[in-house]
Amino acid sequence: MNRLNKGALRAFAFAALAGAATIAMAQDKVALKMVGSFPIGPSPTAEIGKVFMDNVNRLGEGKVEITYLGASDVVPTFDQPEALVNGVFDVWYGAPNYWAGVVPGGDVTELSPFKIPDNGPGSDLYGFLVDLFAEKGVRYLAHAAGDVGVGTHFVSTNFDVASVDDLKGKKIRVAPLLRHFVEASGAEPITLPPSDIFLAIDRGTVDGFTWPVADGYTRNGWQTVTKNLVDQPMYRSGAGLAMNLDKWNSLSPEIQEIMTQAASEAQVFAQDWFAKNEQEQRTLMTEGGMKTLELSDEESAKWNKVANDALWEYYKGIMTEEQIAKVSGLLDRQ
Repeated sequence: MNRLNKGALRAFAFAALAGAATIAMAQDKVALKMVGSFPIGPSPTAEIGKVFMDNVNRLGEGKVEITYLGASDVVPTFDQPEALVNGVFDVWYGAPNYWAGVVPGGDVTELSPFKIPDNGPGSDLYGFLVDLFAEKGVRYLAHAAGDVGVGTHFVSTNFDVASVDDLKGKKIRVAPLLRHFVEASGAEPITLPPSDIFLAIDRGTVDGFTWPVADGYTRNGWQTVTKNLVDQPMYRSGAGLAMNLDKWNSLSPEIQEIMTQAASEAQVFAQDWFAKNEQEQRTLMTEGGMKTLELSDEESAKWNKVANDALWEYYKGIMTEEQIAKVSGLLDRQ
């Protein structure tokens, strides 16, 4: 009987130790909370955030785990950057230009000529962005986008366009990033949420609008009320990834490396992902009756110059002379 009791006690002790070890391991695992600008599911851009999260959870299994909390239903979209800085959540994904109000110039890779907009971790350009964001309490992780000219912003119109000059005097709905180009072209920028674009273009409140075609253009039905897509890609669009800096600094070097690797893999995924979505959207737009307007080589070059110069002048007005001088070289703008 005593022998049985000792055996039972020994088994109980082993079970208790194993349970304690399991609890300790669970407690050691880093738990991170993620919020994004767009809900996962309907948004192709949000898929970059999901892929990043899945990469972290795969590479860091048992060590770190990201839990998705939601999008604007958790924190209003344009309040999310400051909420990240304040530690309301730990990880963020969304449009790179949403950082304009918190990190001046934080979206400067919209003008990047490189396949991976920030040239990836370890590059001088990536390091510049890490330092730029760190000044505002943010750890920059990545700008994930399609290749140059893919998955970018375009102008859609209900009037014919053969030159950037044809935009003069027109009312164009803009995303914040495109305001500078539209003003430089002589058009009037109109700020409207995406949900208002359909009625605005249908009723003639605006003559055109800007949108990254790859990001679910036809899901909004715009192809049914819009005549033309000007086949002139602008900037890089895509998705940005970032972390609260204090949370980043609390991570071990091993977990920081996992986060960096996961972001790099998301950047590679984005290349084919945006190309696929843009092609699908273009096909649906054509089937919906839209016409693609192609510019001559001369007019295309003129359009590009207006677009790029307008955005660069904006950056020169919000970044320091030292920052502009440095990033100019990093982006090969000499």
